[in-house]
Amino acid sequence: MTDERERAAGVAIVFGDTVLLAKRSTVHKGEPVPYGGYWSILGGMVEEGEAPFKTASREAMEEAEINIPVYALKFIKSIPEDNLDFIFYVYEAPELLTPVLNFEHTEYGWFDINQLDHFQEDIDPKIVECIHIYVDRRDKELENR
Repeated sequence: MTDERERAAGVAIVFGDTVLLAKRSTVHKGEPVPYGGYWSILGGMVEEGEAPFKTASREAMEEAEINIPVYALKFIKSIPEDNLDFIFYVYEAPELLTPVLNFEHTEYGWFDINQLDHFQEDIDPKIVECIHIYVDRRDKELENR
């Protein structure tokens, strides 16, 4: 038996100054869902032997039928939670994508990155923080070109 913490990974899909968020279902098979009703990125648990970046890509396909090549993922941050580490990635989409959501989400939307601090519905502030980290890095890269 090991002390290794569980891991999850997810991907924020960004197009320009917008980010794709999906609203998490509140109940699945009669049980409450963690962060149910919250707007979030696509993500899930890292399976045994799976690299987190592959998890992020797999979850985007499973949850929204969006194919993201693993080489296109940008690592942003690992977020420690109570019992797991959540590895956060960003994918810069070449166009506005239309997800086909599975049962894990009830709706989706493209939201202005610059308005996330004033989001009117439930969203985990750690998700917003990671998106801000991405935007800061992106802006610095653009300045250095």
